[in-house]
Amino acid sequence: MDTNRGRADAERRGVPLPDAGAMVDEHGRAPGTPSRTGTGAGPPADPVRVAAAPAAEGSSAEVSVLVSHCDRAGAGAVLDVLARAFPGMTPPAPARAAAGPAVDPSIWAVTVDVRRRAPGGGPGARPASPVRAELDGAAASVRQVRAVLEEAFAGEHLGTVSGEHEVQVALRLTARDDAPGGRTGGPA
Repeated sequence: MDTNRGRADAERRGVPLPDAGAMVDEHGRAPGTPSRTGTGAGPPADPVRVAAAPAAEGSSAEVSVLVSHCDRAGAGAVLDVLARAFPGMTPPAPARAAAGPAVDPSIWAVTVDVRRRAPGGGPGARPASPVRAELDGAAASVRQVRAVLEEAFAGEHLGTVSGEHEVQVALRLTARDDAPGGRTGGPA
């Protein structure tokens, strides 16, 4: 049973919708007021920010690579493959003790620019023990670096952390059995 029949109060009528003559849109803005993401009727784009946009896109082509849990030879094998595949990569500088000889770092860090991809590459030196590699950057760029590493080494995926615009992938890299000079022997 409708007890409000015939009433013409504000609660009964409700707020008119924009297509029914309302003087605000569904977000409370007056007609013609531009929204933050709306029709482009707002102020023109800031030329400084527009000019900086291509430079920001370039940073998405860079992948941070951390090589750890290995000796210098194992890290060198991974870094050599990356240096051949992505020319221009700066090799990591060895850590130095205060006024002492160079020491082996426990983590080697490099930044790879995937825009400088060289064809081919192939396998390099073979790590005697497993090497851990962590790749961090834009998803498409990380996939390219991961493909290069998994072409040269046997890669075991240890985990992925996805962010809003970046992804971090951890890999365990070992020598490939099918590579030239690969492991032989064992059960047939």
